[in-house]
Amino acid sequence: MNRRERFSSWLDERAGHKELLKHLLDEPIVGGAQWAYVFGSALTIVFVIQAVTGMLLMSAYAPGAETAWASVHYITFKMPGGWLVRGLHHFGSQAMVVLLGMHLAQVAIYGAYKKPRELNWWFGLVLMALTLGFSLTGYLLPWDQKGYWATQVATNIAGTSPGIGRELQQLLQGGPSYGNLTLTRFYSLHVALLPASLVLFLAVHIALFRKHGVTPKANADRARVDPFFPKQLVMDLGAGLVVLCVLFVLAWREHGAPLDAPADPASDYPARPEWYFLPLFELLKYFHGPLEMVGTMGIPLVIGAYLVALPLLDKHASTALRPRTKLLVPLLVLGAGIAFLTVSAFRSDAKDVRFQAQRVEADHRAKTATRIAMGGVPPEGPLAMLDRDPELRGEKLFREKCASCHTLGSIGDPKKATASRLDGWGTETWVLSMLHDPDADDRFGRTPYKGAMPSMDTASKDSPAGWKAMPEPERRAVASFLASQSRPTGASAATLALGEKIVTERCTSCHLFKGAGDDGGDGIAPELFGWGSLAWLRSQVADPSSKRTYREKAFDPAMKGHMPKFEGELAPGDIDVVAAWVHLHASLAAR
Repeated sequence: MNRRERFSSWLDERAGHKELLKHLLDEPIVGGAQWAYVFGSALTIVFVIQAVTGMLLMSAYAPGAETAWASVHYITFKMPGGWLVRGLHHFGSQAMVVLLGMHLAQVAIYGAYKKPRELNWWFGLVLMALTLGFSLTGYLLPWDQKGYWATQVATNIAGTSPGIGRELQQLLQGGPSYGNLTLTRFYSLHVALLPASLVLFLAVHIALFRKHGVTPKANADRARVDPFFPKQLVMDLGAGLVVLCVLFVLAWREHGAPLDAPADPASDYPARPEWYFLPLFELLKYFHGPLEMVGTMGIPLVIGAYLVALPLLDKHASTALRPRTKLLVPLLVLGAGIAFLTVSAFRSDAKDVRFQAQRVEADHRAKTATRIAMGGVPPEGPLAMLDRDPELRGEKLFREKCASCHTLGSIGDPKKATASRLDGWGTETWVLSMLHDPDADDRFGRTPYKGAMPSMDTASKDSPAGWKAMPEPERRAVASFLASQSRPTGASAATLALGEKIVTERCTSCHLFKGAGDDGGDGIAPELFGWGSLAWLRSQVADPSSKRTYREKAFDPAMKGHMPKFEGELAPGDIDVVAAWVHLHASLAAR
């Protein structure tokens, strides 16, 4: 006996590993090895990948509202190999959901839930619930916009539970609102309670499976019995290798996993859950008001009850599919319904112009946050970091101070707007539209100025006495001149000179130009010198009632709901930031 054999004998005497390996590898496969049996093993392999990558991620992850996003950013963009570990973990969770669905379908088709395997079926359903729990708790942990808002949708659904809804929601959240306790509780569930529960139920599930063996197809040759090793083992390992390769490809393509901007409770984010929860999200669109609970609780409970009761309802002695078809129709309908609702959700979002615009803005914010964080995240957290960036702070200030009245791009609600739409403000196109129809809904139509300015290209019964239409070449010259005060227009010097001449001679009957003009009458038209420029816009934000933009008469107390003065409310630096942001994005939105 050589040294290797002596060591093997010594170890077997103490550990009994030879008997254990024989027990594992000699499992009889009635009907022969089949690819249909690989899903359970593939799931186990992916769970091991999840456990290993999860422990590696725990070594660098810092749970906390001020630290979670920064630590995930570090893992993804700075830690050597961190992007790959996170990518495998991220896509591994999705692979488990897919494999669970395939495993459930295979077990149902083969009748592997029937007597005496009912317990194994029920333990499998528990494992499915635990896997979905992993997914739900996991995508909050980066504490980014997507996870934060998607999890709020889920906890709000839990809050609709009859009787205990509010208490259940607060238990999950760690209080009445989201914060550090929410993250701590989800993290504890994700890395402690759920893994321990899954390992326990998985062990029982495998033990029960080994006790009863595989369930062959009804027409299988039962006289054929293959040992687990080598054929079925090779098939299982092959399936696991394919899944692992797919995970590597997805992680490589995405450079790990997506990371949205840091969670911001004050933001307006287009919340959507992960794709495997989209069917439930889409289902809720069909139930409103008192019927909402039908979608959030009723239908899921009916589906759960059916799955639990299936082994008890199926009294057929045979595992053949045909006599069990009626019992499995609900499972087929469930699969078709999930597919339909998922496709419907994607198609609905693809047609939703507002959602797509919000998604573009959210992606831009995520890229900006990622770029800024490469220079380091301050101890106060990523939101403080973003607040120091002029671009992001400008957007935040516009949302907080301006979007209740104005709209710009996808920001603001056009149906509730009470002031001009700012897309293209300061450009020739914007000026021409104002000269054509100043009372349009996206111009002065919803403001106290409605009716104060006549159309320059059409006469009407409301036109002032002696008013004359402005020919198109003159309107274009005026638009070119006014726009040139802010940005290069490409207009000729002659066109600009003509525009300035018309403004001086004709427009100053209502407007001021370089402080001169008819200041009598209503005296509400704005100063046109420098109109559209950053300096003009800053003055407007600071104090719209000064002669630098509009005038005091334009803000008579009777004109309720008009633009407030932000000087004193905002710091001078913030006025500069929001003015610069609007000036830039008004131009960009026109393209």
